[in-house]
Amino acid sequence: MKRGKLDEIVNATVPTPGWWLVAATGLAAAAVALASLSMLVTGQRRLLTRLNVLGTFVHEGGHALVNVLTGGGVYQVAIFTPDSGMTWIWFRSRFSSIASSAAGYAMPPLAGLGAAVQLHRGHAAAVLALTVVAAALLLFLSADLLTFAVVAGIGAVAFAALAWAPAWLQTTIAYLEAWLLLTSELAGLANLVTIRLHGGGSEDSDDATSLATETHIPGFVWIAGWLALIIWALYEAFPLLWP
Repeated sequence: MKRGKLDEIVNATVPTPGWWLVAATGLAAAAVALASLSMLVTGQRRLLTRLNVLGTFVHEGGHALVNVLTGGGVYQVAIFTPDSGMTWIWFRSRFSSIASSAAGYAMPPLAGLGAAVQLHRGHAAAVLALTVVAAALLLFLSADLLTFAVVAGIGAVAFAALAWAPAWLQTTIAYLEAWLLLTSELAGLANLVTIRLHGGGSEDSDDATSLATETHIPGFVWIAGWLALIIWALYEAFPLLWP
């Protein structure tokens, strides 16, 4: 694809979608979040929960990005299941360690809010283009074949939509992506709470435990902070997404 054509596609502005498209994509994301929450109770994984892989993709990418921005480095990134992964990184400072650990659960809702800003301006293609760039970068850090396939798959869907899909389909995918990112970490936070209510947290390795060790601030406080961030992001994004 020529650069001029790519610039034309990325900078294209699409008309504001109908309320039904925004509502349908929002309800689809809500269904994914509810299915993921029910999995914590029933233990049964449903097909819808596989869409949470987008949130995991951005979660692990958030660890990597913030660590690099604070002077650290990244060894590898792995996605084990649609809702679990790991990023192997090295830190330059204690601040880098804290910021990188906090970034995981913070990045998906912030990315969802950023996507909402772009969609409010009619830039659905820009959302897809940023997804392609993120996937391309994470491909080089994939720890195994499964991670490579997941990351490549996300990038391929976004690239195919960007290059060949009609405007209405690009808009649908971009809106669904925004809603999924805004809601994807709700089940993850619920899982962290469940672990602690059942006596876990000290033995289990997770972001809240790491932050509690680093800062001496209890894990529940970090979980509450992430939840507040998700609620704030949804509050800010809703009027931007709703036509």
